[in-house]
Amino acid sequence: MKKRRRLYVQIIVLVLGLSLSLLGILLLVFLDPIHDGIIKTAMNFKEGSASYTAWLSNNPPLDMDVYLFNWTNPEDIRDPDIKPKFDRLGPYRFKECRTKINITWNDNKTVSFRHRKMYHFNEKESVRPLEDMITTVNAVSLTIGYKVRYSGYFPRKAISYSLSSLSSVEVTEPAGKILFDGFDDSILSILNLASFGEIKDKFGLFYGTNGSEGKDGYYNMHYENDDKFGAIATWNYRNTTDFYTGHCNDIKGSAGEFYSINQKKDQIVFYSPELCRYAVMEYVGEVMVKGIRGYKYTGNYIFDNGTLRPENRCFCNGECNPSGVFNVSLCRQGSPTFLSFPNFYHADPYYTDAIEGVVPNKERDEFYIVLEPKTGIVIDLAARMQLNMLLQPIQDILLFEKVQKVYVPIFYFDQKISIKDHLVTSIKILQHFPEICTGVSTTFMTIGILILVGLFVHFYYDCACAKKKYQIEQVKKPVSMQDISVAHGAPAKY
Repeated sequence: MKKRRRLYVQIIVLVLGLSLSLLGILLLVFLDPIHDGIIKTAMNFKEGSASYTAWLSNNPPLDMDVYLFNWTNPEDIRDPDIKPKFDRLGPYRFKECRTKINITWNDNKTVSFRHRKMYHFNEKESVRPLEDMITTVNAVSLTIGYKVRYSGYFPRKAISYSLSSLSSVEVTEPAGKILFDGFDDSILSILNLASFGEIKDKFGLFYGTNGSEGKDGYYNMHYENDDKFGAIATWNYRNTTDFYTGHCNDIKGSAGEFYSINQKKDQIVFYSPELCRYAVMEYVGEVMVKGIRGYKYTGNYIFDNGTLRPENRCFCNGECNPSGVFNVSLCRQGSPTFLSFPNFYHADPYYTDAIEGVVPNKERDEFYIVLEPKTGIVIDLAARMQLNMLLQPIQDILLFEKVQKVYVPIFYFDQKISIKDHLVTSIKILQHFPEICTGVSTTFMTIGILILVGLFVHFYYDCACAKKKYQIEQVKKPVSMQDISVAHGAPAKY
């Protein structure tokens, strides 16, 4: 009975040692699929999940800092020897609340939605008040002149008379009106009285957008947790636009919030209705954010004119500007609107050489995204963009006939987002899971091997003891006369 119990214990220990060793080996062999499975489970996108809740509404609201450029010498715009001068004022800090509405789950693993956007001025955290008086280029008159620049002589002269009588090159208004509240304009008032199309009653950079629903379009996004996770499928029911030529019309890349797992050190792509195009962010290196290792991607070449990134040439529509400024007039109702990075960062010196008071700075003006490479989660983001308007001589339009050609900086926004502190520990665990799993696997294999070695030693020791015991018993055993006779070669007697 005792021997049988001992045998059972040895069998159990043998199975335990083999199981731990095998488990350790399996953990090492299937480490990547296990890791991916855990991440996909954690990132599962469905109603009520953590990722869905974060996507549905940005809570708490995001800070958006706005800087306005105050034009200090508009009276000299017709003097080619005096450069336009600008002072950067701000930040004017707003709280942005962005909520998904009209959500529809589709059979093809996509979800469709629109945005509702709300902006609240944060007076306590703003450096400047909205009562600041800002002088900037008159966007209404400039847009009208830009639109008729290729019209016939008589239409241009008629417009010229109206603009000279009712408008000016520059306007001076409070910052609040220039941004969200809007200000009255004589030309807009006349157009409204004449019921001339869908004309707003006031002009403001963001006038009419506060509380708006769906103004940035109707999105359709992949939500299946695979290589397409978070990618835009269609925008306004289409997968291409008509703004450019060739592949530059493609609607592709992330919808802006999610990126697929297992990111590489090359590039990421997102689509932005504000840019009217997709944008390529290029990998520049590894960085640490709150103890989390991340891949940093910058947008330094988004506005390259094809000189350094030939694939960008089709965004020019046949007329390329010096690198660093991007023409979005086709998707801005024909206004002479051009985008750049703040203070013309990473742009051709042509733009800053034509004006004074605007100096780019990498730390302040760079547009970048940092992703945790395994999960694709955004752990740091600096979204920065500047709006400019092209002021140039327009033949037969007296108001603009002798002005300098200059890209007038109007404003830029700076929105920085970093991973929330309560998520840092979870992301660190996910990021270091391979090391943790390797450590556990090594421990299991070590314990298993030690158990097997111990069992072997124990078995060897038991065998040696049994053999020795047998030998001792043989020595102590009484010797008969028959055994002695046999030992001396005498025949045994029977």
